[in-house]
Amino acid sequence: MAAGSSELRQWLQAHGLRPTGPRLAILGFLRARGEHLTPAEIFEGLRAAGRPISIATLYQNLQALSRGGLVKRIVGPDGALRYDVNLAPHHHLVCQRCGRLVDVELSGPIATKPVAPHAGDLAGWEVVSVHVQFYGLCPQCAGSRRSEEGPAANRGPLPGDGNGRRRPRLTG
Repeated sequence: MAAGSSELRQWLQAHGLRPTGPRLAILGFLRARGEHLTPAEIFEGLRAAGRPISIATLYQNLQALSRGGLVKRIVGPDGALRYDVNLAPHHHLVCQRCGRLVDVELSGPIATKPVAPHAGDLAGWEVVSVHVQFYGLCPQCAGSRRSEEGPAANRGPLPGDGNGRRRPRLTG
């Protein structure tokens, strides 16, 4: 996902933004990492890569990149603001244990359907954006759970919630 400096300059200019050093560094870092990073993670990552910028400069430029449509602001499972450089329509899969957030695509259109008793509440709505989040356990957390629970972890559904319902287990 890494892009050359020339490509990043053109991309910034095409979105009406000056290709300043901090913008090039931030955008290049986000595209190279391809993850949903917090400002603190970006700040530390740039510093570790030998491209330090002030925290104020970072926030100002993240805001400009977001307004310019070059990154998307999302709220992660931990409630922290994160930045996503994947601008294609996509959704997220979130690990309930470690908070890992990965991009997923859904095939086919997503439609809304009224649920009684609020069937009339959807009349006149114009859907402009859709975001779906799936929750589960990433392979590492699922593996560590199985090793913590021992051989019984692979025998049928997880324990119920006390009301006779059983939670389905994710399998990889």
